[in-house]
Amino acid sequence: MVQSMKKQGLKSGAFTLIELLVVIAIIAILAAILFPVFAQAKAAAKRTSDLSNNKQLGLGVLMYMNDSDDMTPLFRVVAVGSDWWTAGTTGWKDETSPYIKNGGRPFNNGIPYTVPDNGGIFQSPISDAPWSDVTPIYWGWPLAQGPGDETTRFPRGYALNQDAGRNEGGGPVNGNVANGIIADWEVTGLNGAVGSETQLSNVANTILIANARDYFLGAWVDEMGYTCDANGLPGGGNQLSCIQSTKNRGMNVAYFDGHAKNINGQYSVGTQDPWDALAAYELASPGYRQNLMNAVNAIPEWTQ
Repeated sequence: MVQSMKKQGLKSGAFTLIELLVVIAIIAILAAILFPVFAQAKAAAKRTSDLSNNKQLGLGVLMYMNDSDDMTPLFRVVAVGSDWWTAGTTGWKDETSPYIKNGGRPFNNGIPYTVPDNGGIFQSPISDAPWSDVTPIYWGWPLAQGPGDETTRFPRGYALNQDAGRNEGGGPVNGNVANGIIADWEVTGLNGAVGSETQLSNVANTILIANARDYFLGAWVDEMGYTCDANGLPGGGNQLSCIQSTKNRGMNVAYFDGHAKNINGQYSVGTQDPWDALAAYELASPGYRQNLMNAVNAIPEWTQ
């Protein structure tokens, strides 16, 4: 009799196979519901962190400008011809590092670094491949010497807006689009003209820094309509823009007045023109604005 009661007690305290399957099914349903939510929360956290980086880098550039009579930094400096596309190049990240002091590596006498390092706030948390060393076959330019941007000292990602100030330049000059206020030094002289943010007609709506996938130190509005792969290799047929999105058809940018914002990618090539260049390009090449918008609308990253 006692043994029979024990068996009955054991039977009443056990789960049946049906009950286990029901519990597993409920857990699977909950996981299917919650995992996308967790993924969205993680993506939102990365966007917020990237936006903070944009703001901090933008403030670093503004601090540099405050100490330089309001003049913008050179986005690239090529001292001698052999420095082109090598670690001998310096740029705005080197110039502003003393104000930022968070990430990047010191100039190594032109010797490229061969392994990734701590990018600090120079490394975007939304970047697909910040330390990519993929060959940048682009307009015939040579191979990358190491990981990261063209200097190998910093990760790919944040780039100065080379187009800032073109609209204020007054249209085509000698058949070319007017210079902006951010120039580079090319061996024997300036390419462009170093300027001041005081030349901008709308400081609070002009992009200073944007996120790019390729290895260049500067970005320009055309890149909105260029396609790159996830490693930053430009080329036709890719599904991604050469400007890094925040995966929600938006992009994080820092402005010349010091604030940072997530804006819609299509908006950036619209009538507000935060790149500050579309009007100048349109004057030089009628139809440019519409052609660029068509190219942007053809890239899934900006429309899906």
